[in-house]
Amino acid sequence: MSKENPEFIDEKIIELLNKEQRKRVMELEKNNILTGIKTGMININGEDIEFHEKTLLDGKINIILPKSFSEMSPEIASIKYPSERRPKLIYTNESTSINISFNHTSTEVLDKNMYRFKDAMLQIVKKMQPAATWLEDGVEQINGRNIVYFDFLTDAIDGKIYNFTFIAELEGRALICSFNCTEEEMKQWKQVARGIMETLKVNTSIA
Repeated sequence: MSKENPEFIDEKIIELLNKEQRKRVMELEKNNILTGIKTGMININGEDIEFHEKTLLDGKINIILPKSFSEMSPEIASIKYPSERRPKLIYTNESTSINISFNHTSTEVLDKNMYRFKDAMLQIVKKMQPAATWLEDGVEQINGRNIVYFDFLTDAIDGKIYNFTFIAELEGRALICSFNCTEEEMKQWKQVARGIMETLKVNTSIA
């Protein structure tokens, strides 16, 4: 019976400890960001960003967004989202480099079926974005709802774009919320996007 090298065992233990430590640090960072978003202020890259709750889609959802974000004009939306199927509601920062859109689609889905819906959505998006670099995906229970989420990087003319999508059931149809920013802004905004997702409240009963 062979014996493992004690040094190799130590390395594996250190690797596991480091992995757990990184996980705890990320969880703490996530909780701190969510707390900041809910209390109305977080510091991003040395700048204090105010947040406030907004009621959207004729009162059907509530979500907390950066206070400085404003609704994107149709003219800018047609340039940044050239498809005629672009989201009807898009909020953006002053430079339009960070955006979050809301699209209440005609795709039928029930909250109880969100795990299957996630797998189907991933297949569709991966076919549409074959060159994308995929990061994470899952389903999380938030404010009594099953929320599908996934994120990935796509190529752009002058770099890469970070995309974070989260989906909820609203009145029996899929509400698709999509956050995007440049890869350079991703480090500061990835966890913020997750925090924004966790503030989503759907103001109708679950079907």
